[in-house]
Amino acid sequence: MSLPRVSVAQVTEIVQTSIEDEAILTSMIDTAHVYIDANLLEVGHSEEILSKIELYLSAHFVAISEEKGGMVLDKLGDATQEWDASVMGEGLKATLYGQTALLLDTSGTLANISNVKLRAEFRVV
Repeated sequence: MSLPRVSVAQVTEIVQTSIEDEAILTSMIDTAHVYIDANLLEVGHSEEILSKIELYLSAHFVAISEEKGGMVLDKLGDATQEWDASVMGEGLKATLYGQTALLLDTSGTLANISNVKLRAEFRVV
């Protein structure tokens, strides 16, 4: 397995979190890295674009792990932040970071994966 393309410092530079660095490194960054390698290596993106997608996907995982949903308001004067999980959407659309990862993936692979509708059948016997 290859090493992650992004560091904890890069992720925490774009997303505020109270999660400890080691947890970010082992969970969110590693998950994003494995996901990128499994789904985007063969679509023709440059290593630079894969790094950016991995960065924003890692930040997405950090944001949703804080259980706040997507940020809808962030003011500097008087320090106001508002989060809402219902405003953005589901999956990668739930945060601005996930939306950025979708935007950077010009192959549409992440969008196609996110739009897969899973079906289940339940029977009462």
